[in-house]
Amino acid sequence: MTKTHTQMYCEERNIPVYPLDALDVIPQQIDRPDFIVVAGYGKFIPKIWLDFPKILPLNAHQSLLPQYAGRFPAQWAILNGETNTGVTIIKMTESFTDKGDILAQSTVPISKDDTSNSLYTKLYILSANLIIDTIPKIIKNEIKPSYQIGKGFYARQLTKEDGFFSPELFDRASNYPVLDKMLRALMPWPSVYTTVIDKNDNSYRMKVISAKIYLGKIELQKVHIEGKKPTNWSEISSHYSLKK
Repeated sequence: MTKTHTQMYCEERNIPVYPLDALDVIPQQIDRPDFIVVAGYGKFIPKIWLDFPKILPLNAHQSLLPQYAGRFPAQWAILNGETNTGVTIIKMTESFTDKGDILAQSTVPISKDDTSNSLYTKLYILSANLIIDTIPKIIKNEIKPSYQIGKGFYARQLTKEDGFFSPELFDRASNYPVLDKMLRALMPWPSVYTTVIDKNDNSYRMKVISAKIYLGKIELQKVHIEGKKPTNWSEISSHYSLKK
């Protein structure tokens, strides 16, 4: 097991840490807290934990709920071409779909250069600051919870198939905006890939790492063919071609 950054931070400052193998019981040595705060936690949290804090269990979700409820909010926001997203603090419920009452929200812009990693960095910093701002207001009864109204886009689990970019799409520069959003949203996982063939008509999966527009087409730059090392497409394009 690798220690999280949170655990290492706490241990360096002599803050007690209780790594949990499972959530079916609450360790007796943990004092009942005022709040439980969760962010980016992918497991179901049972009712015994939701009832454990004296005041509230809070979840910082990296979207403006009800938009982009689900496990991959930043990736889908980039894929859908959103220009902004944000963070929502909700009261946790037993639901996996982030349906709790909204306590606070804050917005952050999505730049044209943002990747999923850079956007999540912004969102988690915003989450921390918003939690710090929100908890004292909850204690002072300055916040009135609000229901989530409407149904937003669900940020479902991504799969390897979501990263496929068909070879014939490289022929037109008009397809580049789609590829650009995929490259920014899906790196490092599930990544963007296409299919190439060698001179013997053997087919290979090739990861696309970077590309640009050149002479009315999408020009591949950095690529990675399965079983080989990453390289520049210009160095291997005489040996491989896009499978169409």
